[in-house]
Order: sequence, then C-alpha cells, then structure tokens
Amino acid sequence: MNDQEERNYISVGSWMGMLFVTAIPVVGLLMVIVWAFSGENESRKNYFRAILSWMLIAVVLCVALVLVVGWLGGGPAIQKFISDQQHLAHPQ
Repeated sequence: MNDQEERNYISVGSWMGMLFVTAIPVVGLLMVIVWAFSGENESRKNYFRAILSWMLIAVVLCVALVLVVGWLGGGPAIQKFISDQQHLAHPQ
C-alpha cells in the first residue's frame, strides 16, 4: 500500500468500535460530529458527514410533518386515537 491508501485504511475492528460508540445515545451523536470534522482519514470523515446529512434530513422531515399535521388540525384527532388505543390495551 502506498502512503495515501494506508492513511485511508480503516480495519474491521476499528469500524466495529466506531459503530458501537455511535450506538450510545448522547456520546454517539457527539462522536459522529467529532469524527465528521477531525482527523486525516477522508473515508471516515465522509462516512460520518453522510450520517450527519441523513440525521439533518430526518429532523427536517419530522418538523415538517409536525407542522403539516398541526396546520391541518390533526393534533386532537391523533391524541384521541392514541388515547383510544391505550384504553383498548389496558381495559379497566
């Protein structure tokens, strides 16, 4: 391997460790941000930048969904549906 290939090489064990760390709720998010913008490994930085991009897309879609449901007046109907489902699951 030349110097460039060696600098971008990440072992399976390293990937397993990084994926394990990202599964930890708050620490994982912080480490995704750190790994996305630090270090010399371009492959790792691009991977975690892609993860951040998907997270941003998910947040934007969730906010848009909440706004649309609220604008359409669906909030009370959804709350009633959830309440009805809870009563079916736990009858008194």
